[in-house]
Amino acid sequence: MADFAGTVDAIRFALKRDRLILPICVAGLIGWMAIYVVSYNDLYGTQAELNALYKSVAGNPALVAMSGPTGGLRSLGGALSWDSTPTLSIIGGVFAMFSVIRHTRAEEEDGRTELLLTSGSGRLAPLAAAVTITSFALALASIGYVVALSIGGFEFGPSILLSLSLLGFGLVITGTTAIVAQVTGKARTARGLVGIVIGVAWLLRAIGDTGDGTLSWFSPLGWAQQTRPFWENRWWALLPPLAATGITFGLAFWQLARRDIGSGLIQPRPGPPAASPSLLHPLGFSLRLQRGTIIGWSSMLFLYGFAIGVMGNNIEDILKSSTAFTEAFASASGDLVDSYFASILTVIAIMAAGFTISSALRPHSEESRNRVAMLLAAPLGKVRWVAGHVLIAYVASAMVMALTGLGLGLGLGIATGDFGETGTLLGSGFAQVPAMWLTGSIAVLLFGISSRLSSLAWAILAAFVVIWTVASFGELPQWIVDLSPFSHVPAVPAVSLEVKPLLVMTLLAAAFTAAGLALWCRRDLL
Repeated sequence: MADFAGTVDAIRFALKRDRLILPICVAGLIGWMAIYVVSYNDLYGTQAELNALYKSVAGNPALVAMSGPTGGLRSLGGALSWDSTPTLSIIGGVFAMFSVIRHTRAEEEDGRTELLLTSGSGRLAPLAAAVTITSFALALASIGYVVALSIGGFEFGPSILLSLSLLGFGLVITGTTAIVAQVTGKARTARGLVGIVIGVAWLLRAIGDTGDGTLSWFSPLGWAQQTRPFWENRWWALLPPLAATGITFGLAFWQLARRDIGSGLIQPRPGPPAASPSLLHPLGFSLRLQRGTIIGWSSMLFLYGFAIGVMGNNIEDILKSSTAFTEAFASASGDLVDSYFASILTVIAIMAAGFTISSALRPHSEESRNRVAMLLAAPLGKVRWVAGHVLIAYVASAMVMALTGLGLGLGLGIATGDFGETGTLLGSGFAQVPAMWLTGSIAVLLFGISSRLSSLAWAILAAFVVIWTVASFGELPQWIVDLSPFSHVPAVPAVSLEVKPLLVMTLLAAAFTAAGLALWCRRDLL
């Protein structure tokens, strides 16, 4: 047990460090479930509407691939479970990934784990603390799910089953991340690998559900859906994630006990003897640092847009199955499908704004790791260095949204046999870019003022998410809605493009970026 000495102190330290972000994440997960509860009670208040939903969805391979088997759609709880399980599972899994890596591999990379171990803590204490607080947070979120579902009038027993299935997926990803954190030597690499694991889990489940179902049993996401709450209520389907959690946790501790602190089990390959000529330029160097993230986001959102587009033949039937849906989308000028696509593009743009912030704040990451001084010791100006990262962030943001619109158009074209809307949807994706630039420029401005203020950019993005979500229910004063740049983007393709708000946001983004660069030049390094 000496290897676990100091675990309680490590947990206290981690909780103190995450005293803000942890409650926000847990509240966000619970709030997402609450949105599902409110939405489904509002959208499908009658059995006739549920029957219409089932008729429009059942047997459609694209929709089955997106959300799973459709047998439970004749009940309100079954419909909510069908829609919410993939989304909340993946969000919970992503939270688990970031939480575990933050307290394990990232700490080792920065040298803090070695410092902690010199104080008498056992070598397994940091990992034990990481998986404990992550599991605890996921458990709290699951309790919140049950409360939200119960308040919404859903049956108590199936609500517990749904919550446990979501918890099971989160715990499996927690254990998987703990393993990956021992294998790799870099936090960024670990996040990428776990992201691939989550993507493969979704893909196996999608292929399995559209086939004979066999492959679904090889996916932790498939396990979550095999519980079938409010439908068949398979409590025994919780056994696979329970077993996988125990195995992955045990394997992670076994690996940690047998490797060197500060390095992964797989050592990085040696680099080339000389740098590429492109790395001698700040822009090329910035692109090299961020290319993996750019490729990941571009691929993910292109495929997501394509998957949404493939459902084009059924979207109108799904929207018409609910009176509330029809009224909500009919309130916008344009037909139902175009209004739906406009709404989807806004949601994707808000998510992709997280990429814009992360990319624009790469200089903050470099500064916090004390790498900037070495770069600036060379004949490289402060503005050129930061401007390279910011330019990459802005160009990549435009590319990501263009690929999203392209995927949407190609998917719709394959579904309908008419590719005439591809160009329109491509342009609709571009229309979201100025709002993303403005969000990223706020991050640049905060970084320019002080590196310690950079994290406020994430709080601002979270506020934009809350504003958009609550405004969707019509519960906010207009002046609050107007605070979000995404509220000013024309709802293309449902309405005609209005250039003025896009131009204003672009000019504001340029002004904030210039101010951030100027302030950065006048402040000291950390």
